[in-house]
Amino acid sequence: MLNWKNSVFALSLASALALPMGAMAQADKADEAKARADANAAAEQKAVAAQDPVLEDALAALEETARAAQALAEGRNEDAAEALERAIGKIEVVVARDPALALAPVDVSSAVVDLLATPEEINAAKREALRLMKDHELQLARPIVSSLASEVQIKTTYIPLGSYPLALKSAAALLKDGQEDEARQVLAQALATLVVDETIVPLPILRAAILIKDAKDLSEKADRTDEENQALAVLLDAIDLEIARGEALEYGGEDAFEPLKAEMKEIRKKLENGGSGKGVFDKLKGLFDNLGRKHAANTEAAKK
Repeated sequence: MLNWKNSVFALSLASALALPMGAMAQADKADEAKARADANAAAEQKAVAAQDPVLEDALAALEETARAAQALAEGRNEDAAEALERAIGKIEVVVARDPALALAPVDVSSAVVDLLATPEEINAAKREALRLMKDHELQLARPIVSSLASEVQIKTTYIPLGSYPLALKSAAALLKDGQEDEARQVLAQALATLVVDETIVPLPILRAAILIKDAKDLSEKADRTDEENQALAVLLDAIDLEIARGEALEYGGEDAFEPLKAEMKEIRKKLENGGSGKGVFDKLKGLFDNLGRKHAANTEAAKK
């Protein structure tokens, strides 16, 4: 489930996107690249913050396991036994803290993959990929299809608590009995059981959520200045663009973005001629949250 929290990066994103249209048109490519980098930084931070936090004791257990395996490989059996004892102690702390926990997170890494293209360019690329595949040119279509993504890719590594503690204790017992080779094999198998889970968070959905927060603040302000109305108009255009990008990249099922587009039309009607009011963006935010949850659920279902 996505967690849309504010961040300092969101403020820099809002500042970049709230420039008057004329200033945006005159901004050089370096400024545009920085604005996009700020957007991606905010999105990545939000996406990673929503993942399971690394458990320090579980990470320590994994590191001690690696030390034990290295010591065994170098014939330092006493060092290996001590490392295993520390690893067992750390993993037992994790289990005691939450006996129902099946997987203990030990590492989270993320990467941003962002396509620098307009919705029209994305749709054109999709048509070209389809044409190539119809012409039996799959290998020529592959790089086009693989580039059609705008997302944060998050990989979380877990220790399986059902088997890992038992493996550590088994290796320690084997080592105590002088069966170094067997202990080494058990540790290698334990390290091979680590679970790696990948989560994909669409950037258009995440960026739109950031934009909605700032647009909401302006929409609720009565007697906006001309400059504030212009800033709000830029934010609305930016939200529309992210909706169009998300739809073009198909981060949702068929017609998934239609309610978002319809609600944006209603919002524009309410805000035209300086209109304002509380809760103007509440329904839109709910629609985005729901779309994010559905995408996450569909991604998880596809893994099974």
